[in-house]
Amino acid sequence: MEARRIEARRLGLADAADAPPLFDLPDGAAVLVETVQVYVRTLNYDDFRLQDGAETEASHARGLSYLHVLYSAGDRVVEQVGGQRVDHHGSRMHAVVTEPRGNASVAERIAIAIAFAEEMIALTDAAGREFLSEVGVRPRFRVGIDIGRCVAINSGRRDEREPMFIGPAANHAAKLAAGNAEGIYLSDRIRALFGLRRAPGISEERAWTANSVELGLLRDGALTVRDSAALTASRLERWREDVRGRVTASVGPSAFAFHHHTPPLKSIDYDDLSPSRSIRMPLVSIFADLDRYTAYIDRCMANGRLAEAVRLLHILRSEFNAVLQDDFGSRKVRFIGDCIHGILAEGTSRDTDLAGSVSLAARCAGGLRSSFKLCQQLIAGANELGLAIGFELGETPVSRIGIRGNRAVRTASSLAVRASEQCQSDCGGAQSKIGPKAYAQATPAVRRLFGPGRVVDDLCYDDVETAVNAPRVAATVAGAAGTVLSAAPALAAPARAYHEG
Repeated sequence: MEARRIEARRLGLADAADAPPLFDLPDGAAVLVETVQVYVRTLNYDDFRLQDGAETEASHARGLSYLHVLYSAGDRVVEQVGGQRVDHHGSRMHAVVTEPRGNASVAERIAIAIAFAEEMIALTDAAGREFLSEVGVRPRFRVGIDIGRCVAINSGRRDEREPMFIGPAANHAAKLAAGNAEGIYLSDRIRALFGLRRAPGISEERAWTANSVELGLLRDGALTVRDSAALTASRLERWREDVRGRVTASVGPSAFAFHHHTPPLKSIDYDDLSPSRSIRMPLVSIFADLDRYTAYIDRCMANGRLAEAVRLLHILRSEFNAVLQDDFGSRKVRFIGDCIHGILAEGTSRDTDLAGSVSLAARCAGGLRSSFKLCQQLIAGANELGLAIGFELGETPVSRIGIRGNRAVRTASSLAVRASEQCQSDCGGAQSKIGPKAYAQATPAVRRLFGPGRVVDDLCYDDVETAVNAPRVAATVAGAAGTVLSAAPALAAPARAYHEG
């Protein structure tokens, strides 16, 4: 324990034994902590969200009502078993177990993680049958679990606190949860710890679901035997009471009512949203993800540079948020690890300007790239990273769901959101990609920027502005050379980069 505290002080980090609770760390604080990382993912979410393969207002209400149940179930269970929710993203929940602390308690932490996953799945299934019986769909789940030391940090403002656990274990657990087969998937680190069959590579880890004997062995690490069926029944009864007493919102599809929000979407106040006051409109979803950040963290852990890595992440997350919201009127949905998700639109109180929204998204993508390049010039470590950007257009509901109060979850969930995240995932660290629907609605100038493959390298703000405003710039140049300077501010990159000394 003392060696860990000495290491934490050397790195400029707090030690978990002396730190505030991980869900409420102050800005700038960072805590070294041994974790069990858990991802619980619904495999058949589209069975709730789509109707005959398409999105409709009714199917979006059905999908959000399922997420409302999923988020509520996850949050009801995680706190009771001794874990912590990191975030909900679409149909996936990320949780972490850090208690009890110490190397001697790792088996108990893993047993708690198994209990959380199994009990969350059981409560979600029971609540779905109770509250969503008219939907007639049973959810299927896949779980990924890994262990490892991480650095816990927090960011966000007011009610948008967003914890994050930096380290390879979180990314690895997410990879194990990515797949189409049901079950609980254990990392090779966990298998080695318990003397289970070793997985020679990630392909085997993602293919080998834990069997009942292996799960039984992991459950033996718990100090007490849990009666999961009785716990689920008790939680469901308490949930019924909360609905009857209006402590929590009704959860069926009929509870959702939608309206169009007048752009810019920066003006969305999530506190004003609820199932009965949800947004649904055509908009652009955009993702920007730091490339090579996991490898960078590994190097920092090995070389004693964790303080640098934490500082860099705080700066970049603040910068990306400011570019999205302050420069381009977007609204951040959330940070997902080292990735930011935003939504944006152009238009009126009644309609979305589709082509205008795509042009705005292209400018925003260019602004993010320009700002990131400036950060690479100014901040140590930033030039070791890349930035992958993707965006797509589509009808998207936006709401605040789950348990009321500070546990309610901001969400934007649609095929456009999924496609924009996939576009980002398809990109390398210098690329930006536009989705097919956005490309179809884009102006000729924007389509030329991205080309028929819909991917472009090193697309910066000036590139987009020059292309989109080429006729205006050409006319200005032809009119008088002296007036060219008046166009310069429009062609300048945002270039704010919150660089703190």
